[in-house]
Amino acid sequence: MKKVLLAPLLCLAVLLMAARPFAEVELIKKRVLSERVEILIPKGFEVMSEQQMDFLYAKAQSRPSVIYTNTSHASLSFSYTDNTADQDMVDMYAANFMKTYRKQYSDAQFFSDGVKEINGRKVGYIEMMKPELGHQVYQLIFFTDIEGRLLMCTFSCPDRQKPEWESVAKQVMSSLRSNS
Repeated sequence: MKKVLLAPLLCLAVLLMAARPFAEVELIKKRVLSERVEILIPKGFEVMSEQQMDFLYAKAQSRPSVIYTNTSHASLSFSYTDNTADQDMVDMYAANFMKTYRKQYSDAQFFSDGVKEINGRKVGYIEMMKPELGHQVYQLIFFTDIEGRLLMCTFSCPDRQKPEWESVAKQVMSSLRSNS
């Protein structure tokens, strides 16, 4: 009799665990890029070492200024570029980036793009799923001007982790604040 009840209870427990929403990710406030930017970052994300960044970006023309990552391949990178930028240029950058990304990643799936006002600043963004090294990667790319230069931020994770990280990525973007 005990064995007969055990199987349905085990199935019910598995179904309940599968149906529950992903655990809430705790976000913590960080100041990055020499305190120029304040942003929420998922708790447990740590700064990637210089050696890891050198390895990952060995063949790239440029690499991010700093990358925060966890052990399950999700990351948040910041590239403080040399490109001139101001609030009036954010719309232009958004249009140019979208055109470039659509051309460069013709097989990508684009979810949304545009410009939003976040904490009193124009922030451009592109949300997409693109192929990378044989698998699909979810990315939320967002950008604005900081002290006359363009700041590019990219939240990335494997496609299978999109349900867990998509809303977190959007919360991170919505928390972006310039300290200048």
